[in-house]
Amino acid sequence: KSNEKFSMGEHIPLQRNSAKASRICFDTDNPNDLISPCLCKGGSAYVHRKCLDDWRSVNKNGRAFNFCDVCQFEYVIEPVVDNPSSDKHRLLVFRLLVTRDMTLIVLLFQLIIVAMTFLLQAVDKKSNTIKDLYPNSMSSFGIYYLSSLILFLAFLGFLGLIGFCCGWMNDNNNTNRSNDTCPNCACYPYNCICLDCHGCDGPNNCGGGGGDGGGAALVVIVIILIFAAIGIVVGVILTAMIVSKIMKRHTNKLWLRQEAKKYVVTDFQGRMHELENMPAQRRIKVHVSTIHVQK
Repeated sequence: KSNEKFSMGEHIPLQRNSAKASRICFDTDNPNDLISPCLCKGGSAYVHRKCLDDWRSVNKNGRAFNFCDVCQFEYVIEPVVDNPSSDKHRLLVFRLLVTRDMTLIVLLFQLIIVAMTFLLQAVDKKSNTIKDLYPNSMSSFGIYYLSSLILFLAFLGFLGLIGFCCGWMNDNNNTNRSNDTCPNCACYPYNCICLDCHGCDGPNNCGGGGGDGGGAALVVIVIILIFAAIGIVVGVILTAMIVSKIMKRHTNKLWLRQEAKKYVVTDFQGRMHELENMPAQRRIKVHVSTIHVQK
């Protein structure tokens, strides 16, 4: 095998001793872990196997699991010999990592709510306005913790409603731009406003209304209370959706990380002619989420 490497040219020993660096981490450490898995040449020819496996598992669109991002070469992937004990170990590690991420997310939310609890308790220390809204049988910490939880969910609901409003406006403007009654409407994180009132029809008309302020304060208070009640419900739904989406992404990523150890990329150091003369790559279908790894 070594004779085959040296027969390809005298420049190969020089590269092996001085110019080998991983194209992902740009590090020359662990030369025994460097591989040449694709048709890339020069400074992009080598990569640490660990770096490549990490990149294959965290790449957003999943294409990098079996394709080189530089030369678009489809890796020659060889499955590791089936070992029941290794499969059980990988599955155990996968479950532990998923549990770790879920625990960290729950602790993060709890940390935010507890911080809000002490903040509300400090603000309401003199007036006891919030404390008087609850029965005397409840503990002081429980009162402010529950209030913080409600405010936290209402805030999430507020952001969710704004996001829904902005998303609906953007979709409506993109699909029905010609029939838009207010083409100059724009959405900002703090409000959905009309930049130009001229030419706006229907509910987007800005020219109506007078300067009456008699019942404005009461109307605003009622609207805020209604919005807070809706925000709590929306906040619960939004929280469930966000957590579900985050965990699905982490689950796929962690599972791919385990699959990257099971389906390894072949090293072609000193055997570039085999890749160049390869008529067609063998194909292996690996069912990982929606990604099909082919060899």
